[in-house]
Amino acid sequence: MRAKPFKLQLPEKLWWDHNAWYRRWLLRQLPSRAQSALDVGCGHGVLARSIPADEVTAIDASARMIELASATSSRVRWIHGDVLTHDLGQYDVVTAEASLHHLPLREGLTRLAELTRPGGTLIVVGLYLTATPADWAVEMVTLPANAIVGVAKAVNGTAGKPHDVDMPVVMTAPTLNEIRTAAREILPGARVRRHLFWRYSMVWHAPEVH
Repeated sequence: MRAKPFKLQLPEKLWWDHNAWYRRWLLRQLPSRAQSALDVGCGHGVLARSIPADEVTAIDASARMIELASATSSRVRWIHGDVLTHDLGQYDVVTAEASLHHLPLREGLTRLAELTRPGGTLIVVGLYLTATPADWAVEMVTLPANAIVGVAKAVNGTAGKPHDVDMPVVMTAPTLNEIRTAAREILPGARVRRHLFWRYSMVWHAPEVH
């Protein structure tokens, strides 16, 4: 993974939460009913609290994030730990919102696949590094769109710095080609799509065991 290059930044009063923009999309990808779910890199726990499963577990490597998230809901089982090594079992649904780039790509994808029960669903919304002519073409649309949304949110009072100052930030990400190559090898049949605002999505249905 490589450091992300400098990007044109909006004034802080126009900043907004790109992850929240795609959260409703992510939730629509979930099965209508799941017994168990795991949210990886849960941060403040907004996504974990929204997952419609009978039992929801959320894990984050940051003790501060788990402290903040656990104060918001007792319905979710909050875990401070390393998803790569913590004993977690398997789940009907596994989600990772802007957290996969905190892990080595192939090791992270392999672990997420292990955590997904046969017949279960893995859903990732992540960041990718702008690296190819196609990426830069999308960037030409993303930059003005980012500003327009920021202005609109400032007008209605929903803009501003989206994250807690204690939220861990990792300024690295794989390229979209690297993500697609790893997904083909580790998660056969996974659907990887590019989105605006420097995001991609990945949906994988774990094969049933017969």
